[in-house]
Amino acid sequence: MQESDLINVSVVGFAPAQQSGGFVIVLKEDDSNRCLPIVVGPAEAQAISMILNPTPVERPMTHDTFKNMFDALRGEIRRIAITKLVEHTFFADIWLCNTSGDNFHLDARPSDAIAIALRNNAPICVARAVMDEAGVEMSHDAREAADKTPAERLAAAQEALQKALDEERYEDAAQVRDELRKLQAEQGDAAQEQP
Repeated sequence: MQESDLINVSVVGFAPAQQSGGFVIVLKEDDSNRCLPIVVGPAEAQAISMILNPTPVERPMTHDTFKNMFDALRGEIRRIAITKLVEHTFFADIWLCNTSGDNFHLDARPSDAIAIALRNNAPICVARAVMDEAGVEMSHDAREAADKTPAERLAAAQEALQKALDEERYEDAAQVRDELRKLQAEQGDAAQEQP
């Protein structure tokens, strides 16, 4: 895959999908208002959350072990890329460079690849064809919120996800849409209960 076929993105938040037991990670295109929602399992979401909000752990997580191993071998993680979407399933590659300067890539689940990229401060990319197929536009307000506090980023992600779910019509997207509506209603109820 050529560099020109890739779009740089950032993780702007994630939200629970309670019916499926998973979470949705939102990747926002740099210098654009498009984002890509990806459904991941709870363990994978927890790993990503622990990187975004550093939490001390007694033993290394899988992405920590991967980083430690690659650091010991003096290799470099160049980037990760969400490379394709097949029947509602995303695929990813981790691009590496070894001490001899050889570049190669490994097939990976997007959630693992994202965790590894975040842990190693490596760029996260999405294939242009994938973003064109599954990406959704964030509203101006959601785009502004994505650059603010974590609570505001979550709100922006929820808005973007709602649009994604309405437009994409994937089976899991419908479940996430329903759960996001419930979460929004619960947050509204909690706000009303406060004195």
